[in-house]
Formats: sequence, C-alpha cells, structure tokens
Amino acid sequence: MTRPVRLVLMPGNDVLVDARVMKNLRTAAELGYDAIGLGICRGEAVREEVFDWGGRVVVWPVSSRIESWRRYRPGRFFFDRTSRSTGRAYAAFLRSELGFVAGREKRDGSRAASTGPGRVDSGGWGRLIGLGRRIHVILVRLWVKARSLRADAELRHEGWQPGRLEAWRQRRFWWLRVTPWRARWRSAVPEAIDRAIVLGGVLDELAPDIVHVHDVYMMHVAAYYAARVAETGRKVRLIYDAREFVPGLAHVPPKRVEAYARLEAEFMRDFDRVVSVSEPMARAVAKRHRLRRFPDIVMNAPMRDDVADDVPSVRLAAGVQEGVPLVVYSGVVNPARGVGTVLEALALLDGVHLAVVANNRGPAVLALIERARRLGLSDRLRFVPFVPHDQVTRYLADADVGICPLSHTLNHDLTVTNKFCEYLEAGLPVVTSDTPAQADLVEELAVGGVFKADDVADCARVLGEVLDKRAELSKRIIGDGELQYRFGWAAQSEVLAHVYAEEALALGLTPPAPLP
Repeated sequence: MTRPVRLVLMPGNDVLVDARVMKNLRTAAELGYDAIGLGICRGEAVREEVFDWGGRVVVWPVSSRIESWRRYRPGRFFFDRTSRSTGRAYAAFLRSELGFVAGREKRDGSRAASTGPGRVDSGGWGRLIGLGRRIHVILVRLWVKARSLRADAELRHEGWQPGRLEAWRQRRFWWLRVTPWRARWRSAVPEAIDRAIVLGGVLDELAPDIVHVHDVYMMHVAAYYAARVAETGRKVRLIYDAREFVPGLAHVPPKRVEAYARLEAEFMRDFDRVVSVSEPMARAVAKRHRLRRFPDIVMNAPMRDDVADDVPSVRLAAGVQEGVPLVVYSGVVNPARGVGTVLEALALLDGVHLAVVANNRGPAVLALIERARRLGLSDRLRFVPFVPHDQVTRYLADADVGICPLSHTLNHDLTVTNKFCEYLEAGLPVVTSDTPAQADLVEELAVGGVFKADDVADCARVLGEVLDKRAELSKRIIGDGELQYRFGWAAQSEVLAHVYAEEALALGLTPPAPLP
C-alpha cells in the first residue's frame, strides 16, 4: 500500500502562532494529505503536536550559530579555532551550494515542459559554472537586480507613490540598490544559513512530495531540498505563498528588506506555483518576477468554529457595556499599522471605545498606552487577548465597527488583511484607510467607509458616519450569503484543494481528493 501524498508546510515561525498556515495545514489534512507543519524555534528540544483532524506540527530548534559567527566576526569565512562546529557547518553549507547548481540544472531539465509560474528563464547562467561559481552568481544577481528595478519602475509608473512614512525608506533602498554588495542575503540575514543547515536535514528525513513555503526566508531551504532530490532521480513540487510583497515590507530595516527581496528573486525560478492573498498583490508579484502563470488567490479569510460553546466576547474582555460604541482593531501593533491615528480620533468622538486585540506588549504597545495617557483616553483604550484563529469571528461579533487603519506602504496598498475578512465574517462594518486593495473592496461592496491614511480628523469623521448606520450595515453584511462565502475559508479551501491536487498530478501521484 502506498503512503498518501506527503505535504510539508514551512513558515518561518513555530506554526502554531500562524493562523494562515494552520488553516492551510488543516485543509490539507482534511483533504487526505499527509500534512506536516515544519516550524522553527529558539529552544533546545524538538516539539511535536498531533491534531485530531489529522495534521501534525514539528518544531525544530535553530540556533544562531552562523548568525552570531558572522555578526561578531565579519568577513571571516574560513576555519575558526574558537568555533570548530560552526566552521564545519558553514563549510558544509558552502558545499551544498556548489551542489545546488548541478541539482537545479537537472531539476530544470525535468521541468522544461512545465507551465508553472516560478520558472523564470535563467538564460543559461548555469552553464557558466565551469568558469567558476562566483562569476555565475554575480551575473545572475546583476540580471535579477536589473529586472527587479525595472518592475519597481513600472509599478511607480502605474501610480503608486510612497506615503510620508516610506519616503526615507525609499531613499535608503535606492542607496542599497546602487551598492549591491551591502545587502547580500547570505551576509545580511545569516540566520537564513542556520535554517538551511538544520531544516535541510529534516526535509531529507521527512521526504515530502510537495513543499509549501509560507515565508520568503524559507525559500532557499526548499529549493536546496528539491535540487538534492533531483540528483536522486525523484521529483518534488514547490509552492510559494507570496503573502507579502517583499520590497514593500513595512517596519523592517531596509537592509533586511533588500536582502529578502534578493533571496526571493534568486530562488523564485525554483518554485512550480505561487499563491498570493489578493489580486493586486498577485499582479505585483507576477510582474516583478515575470511569472508565466498568474498566482492563485487564497485570501486571509477566517476559519469559523460554530461548535464551541465557550467562545469569549471582545466586549466583555474589554469591559465595555452594551450600548457603548466599541471599535475593534485586531492584529499586530506597530507605527505603520496606524493604530495611533485611531486612538487620536477617539478624542473627537464622544464615548467611543477602542479594543485592540493583540498578544504582545512590545515598545509599540507601550508607546500607544503612554500616548493614551497623555491624551486622557486611557479609560477608552483596552487591550484584549487573542483567541484561537477559528474563534476570532465569534469573538469580534459584538463590537460595532472593525477598523483597518494601515499607513501607506507598497505592501499595505496591495494586501487584503486577515482582519478585513474577519470583520466581514463577524458581521461588522469595516472602516479602512485609503490603501487601495481594501478601500476598493469597501466601496465596491458598500460595507463601511474609507478615510485618508494617517489623517486623524478624517478617521474620526468616517468612524462617526459608520457608527451612525452600523445596524443597517451589519444586517446587510450578515444577510449577504455570497459575501460571507467569498470572504470565508470555504472558498479559499476550494482553491487550495485545486492547487494541491494539480501539483500531486504533476508528480504522477493520485491526489487523495479529486480536482474540485
């Protein structure tokens, strides 16, 4: 009896905290795949968790050996008497990179007839390996950089301009791009080498048929694995979840963003399929990497648990009485997310409270608490805890309005966030900043209002207008079955089922679930 098709999902975290990956994992397991979430942590022991719906999560500790070695010994690439094991590990990584070129060429030969999107023509760079790996790598990177810069210019020509928060970052990116040696991913993000060293062996042991990568800094791990497998004559399919537009990442140091962008560009050709979260982001990714096939759209929609009877209430958690206007923000807090704009808008709205669903108490949260104290709004700002991802919509349902106050960054302008879909599934009217992907949906569906990003007065105005008609909006959102389906997980799981089945068939395997 043959084993089921093995599918490994790889985010750059411990999996359990990543709602999108957990929903993908559960969907794959319920479809009948041998679904494994492979995560990383900073601990010392391997952790494994098996779920009653069939999937399992394995979390491996990844130490910062190479990261620390490179940070404190810049430019030292060879044997170091004080770090023998690290020196050996790094040497093994360099050997694997040398072997990767041959394995990639062999794999590319077997994919020649593929129509998959990730195969960007290499122009025969691999044949230059005989003249030296360094020449090969330099030429590929120059080619990739020229193509990426052209794609960025085209995006700007279409009308995107950075907001004030992004202006200094764009100047920094320009400097990094004209000095390409300053943001090489192998030196700028050396922890990526640690992950390749540790997780490469784990992938070899798990021997998946399909690898679904969910974070850019795990792409090389999957690509190296696929090249090693190709040398043995076996095939593997790679899927990349482009859930962020990497060059537009906000609140990440520019040097690191540029390094991630180069890593993505270098390994995109190794992926057979790309998935993204919205049509605007999919178009940007396809244009930047010259994809042959448009990415499949799997939105950040919520998976709803209608069975559990102990789901808490966000209003109760915030200590806000019934009848008191309650605006909810669900997600990460940092300056680019615009929560400070909403807080200041409260000063212009009598009696309106803000509940922030956040699981961290980092500097951004502490700064927000201090700002509330200075504005005299401490009694109207409440931080409430996260709940399991399949309970979020029921948790939020007794708020009055959900808000998405993102500042303008390229990534924000292209994405449709988790919270946007969660609010609609919960039956809440949505107020969003004028980031185009979400603002266009709000106006098209007439489910809330749009305010100018970072504009406190306009935010207060739109919130007031939507709060005044919240009952009418909520009734229409809840009663629109097509809207609830479109922004729910059922629609996304159908897309995933199709993607996984097609990739299994491409390997000559029988998918456990037929094509939808």
